[in-house]
Amino acid sequence: MVYGTWLSLLPPIIAIILALVTKQAYLSLFVGVVTGAFLMAGPHPWSAFEILLDTMISNVDLTIIIFLILISIVVRLMQMSGGTNSYGEWAYRNLKNKKSSLIATSLLGVLIFMDDGFNCLTVGSVMMPVTDKFKVSRAKLAYIIDATAAPVCILAPVSAWAAAINSYIPEGYDINGFSMFVKAIPFNFYAILTLVMVFGTSFAGFDYGLMKKYELAVENGKPDTSAGRRSGEASEFSGKKGAVIDLVLPMVFLIVLAIAAMIYTGYLGGGRTLIECFAGCESAKSLVFASLMTIIFCAFLYLPRKVMSFKDYMECIPTGSTLMVPFMIILVLAWTLKGMIGGLGADVFIDSMMQGARSAYALLPIFLFLVSVFVSFSSGTSWGTFAIMIPITVAMLASDQQMLLIGIAACLAGGVTGDHISPISDTTIMSSSGAGCNHIDHVRSQIQYQIPVIIASAVGYVIAGYTRSFVIALPVAIVLLACELYLIKRRVTGGK
Repeated sequence: MVYGTWLSLLPPIIAIILALVTKQAYLSLFVGVVTGAFLMAGPHPWSAFEILLDTMISNVDLTIIIFLILISIVVRLMQMSGGTNSYGEWAYRNLKNKKSSLIATSLLGVLIFMDDGFNCLTVGSVMMPVTDKFKVSRAKLAYIIDATAAPVCILAPVSAWAAAINSYIPEGYDINGFSMFVKAIPFNFYAILTLVMVFGTSFAGFDYGLMKKYELAVENGKPDTSAGRRSGEASEFSGKKGAVIDLVLPMVFLIVLAIAAMIYTGYLGGGRTLIECFAGCESAKSLVFASLMTIIFCAFLYLPRKVMSFKDYMECIPTGSTLMVPFMIILVLAWTLKGMIGGLGADVFIDSMMQGARSAYALLPIFLFLVSVFVSFSSGTSWGTFAIMIPITVAMLASDQQMLLIGIAACLAGGVTGDHISPISDTTIMSSSGAGCNHIDHVRSQIQYQIPVIIASAVGYVIAGYTRSFVIALPVAIVLLACELYLIKRRVTGGK
């Protein structure tokens, strides 16, 4: 019997190992999906095919697919207008060096906090020309995008993530989901430490591991082997008439309209305060609406000023919509794999694992963190991990409010951690896409950067379990991360 056993995690494990070994995301995900289908159907090829197809149809999020197509068209319009190239030239004149471009990219990632997918694609499209000119590898750009997307969203009370997590608190408990989310923020060690890591390495100006290899190659004028789309690709738009406003105005319009649409959909859902509106919003629909309206806005911004012809504007629709096709294929396979995991009863298996942990009460936060990392890494979805782990955590710790805060924070941190280092994660896929980076190169280089953060976070949860205080645990975790980075830098620079 496969359901609810360790075999329920076999398909994602196979997919992850194959992805890391072969560097072929399509093949790896497909093999994982087929493995799941046969585990569910038995040795019956047609039954396995039907399960695969039905699982794919039921798990593909068409709203996200539509959003990816529309945001790709927006990106193409901004490129075709010359706005992206003009912004790159402006940034090149005003940003002093490579370090300032890295910090500017990180700050932009922090400012876009409503949705991680929106963050990944927006930051990449805006900053890629700038980081290319300052000789930043696509792997480093993808890392900054990924490391500021989910961590910022999971720390922002006003975001689609906060709304989703609020919905995962089971009914029947005397717990306000949003209040619990806010109070758990200081215990979300991984998200906080990841931001420390991003800005710390940007200010310190050092790299290590595979990232150093990619960075040195670009700095020495060699081809960027991590680039999925070649550096300098925006040069075809350098002769366009666009100005910086042709990039900035559509982006501001898109962000403001997305936030307004989230508030409005939350209001339609019964929200009466700003917090209630965000908690009940339909974020995916809001992003689709904002993207569609931005395409129309671009027509009124570009065509009367003759920045581009009507023919060029219309050509951006089919050419722009194809930009994300390779990554949409990966997303569809990843979503199908997630459905296979659910169909095989992975949540039942995880729940059974958690039963034996309740005796070591003070160690529950670190255990919840590590299990959430494993679940998220295996499934490629932080939100799915939250849906599995948060109800379990509430059931275990509802009578102890402070430990419940720490436990929920550990689940959230673990979900984001696994999502960051998983090659089948949708956010990781979109970060690769937004940066024009080879997907597996991004995964392999980012894992090396996240290991020190994971170690420091784990120590933080051990301390939090015993002290029940972030005032002690968080500073210790930050100091430990700083010590790790200091030792790594000394090793990279030969003790200097």
